[in-house]
Amino acid sequence: MEKIAVTRSIVDARAFGEVLARDYDFDSPIRCQLISKMLRTQDNDHYLVKTDDQKYVARIYQLGSHLQRTESDYLFELELLAFLSDSGIPVSYALPRSDGGFLGHVDAPEGKRYYALFSFAEGKPMVATDEEQLYTLGGFMARIHLVSNDFASGHHRHQMDLPFLVDRPIERLKAYWADKREEKLDILITSAEDARDQILSLLRNEQLTEDGWGPIGGDFHPYNTRFTLGGEAGFFNFDLCGFGWRAYDLAVFLLNAKLMKQSNDLTEAFFAGYYSQRPLSRNEHAAIAPFMTIRRVWLSGTFSTVEGMAGYTFIAPAQLDLD
Repeated sequence: MEKIAVTRSIVDARAFGEVLARDYDFDSPIRCQLISKMLRTQDNDHYLVKTDDQKYVARIYQLGSHLQRTESDYLFELELLAFLSDSGIPVSYALPRSDGGFLGHVDAPEGKRYYALFSFAEGKPMVATDEEQLYTLGGFMARIHLVSNDFASGHHRHQMDLPFLVDRPIERLKAYWADKREEKLDILITSAEDARDQILSLLRNEQLTEDGWGPIGGDFHPYNTRFTLGGEAGFFNFDLCGFGWRAYDLAVFLLNAKLMKQSNDLTEAFFAGYYSQRPLSRNEHAAIAPFMTIRRVWLSGTFSTVEGMAGYTFIAPAQLDLD
């Protein structure tokens, strides 16, 4: 029988649980189940892993071709999380395997897919309309930026520079939208180029701040943040981390939390928390607005060409015509 190509498979939870039980030193039998609420076709696959008295989350990463990642990229992420945890930042970190490593892989139908087991982030998703939580989150984001200035890794990880954030997404959009969406394409390209010029102008006049560039989370989001009833915060999902501008990190959260569409008090609470740990220069603050535009363009370019992973129903921020 002829074999057919597979773009994205879902690993059976029971079979994956057997792999985890073999590769990790659990103190009791485990139960493994797919977390369906986190199952979206542009995301990695996540599994809740339980022992008699502990909970963990296992992640099977997408096939590396999605964002052109290699084993080194994943090891950088896990190393950064360990560094942040050791520095007192409440992040979900990878747990060691029996062999001392942190990354494994399974041979899925579409190819090699890497996986890791993470500590469990307790609590409920943050409420993006809660000023106290926004203040706390802003403070922790600043602390993450500050402590990661001392982070060093021998593993390669992509840089979120302007070619990555603007040039390559525009190339993808031109190839994908040129026939049917010329007017919208022109708007996106013009917006992206204007934003890029603004960033370049700010960089020429001042290097934003002395540590305006460094390791960033890349996708801070209310859904990636947990708060316990006691007000303690926890962060997870650093899948888009890497070297980038700290102002871009702030822009991404403002978009993800839709703060600019809500009251000024909420935005001010977030910035007050951030400034309490790491003040921004005037130029760095000015860079946030163009970075918000750049983020929208990056999302559009990244997902518009990953039809096999994202499908036609997730093209952000604009939807493709389905005729």
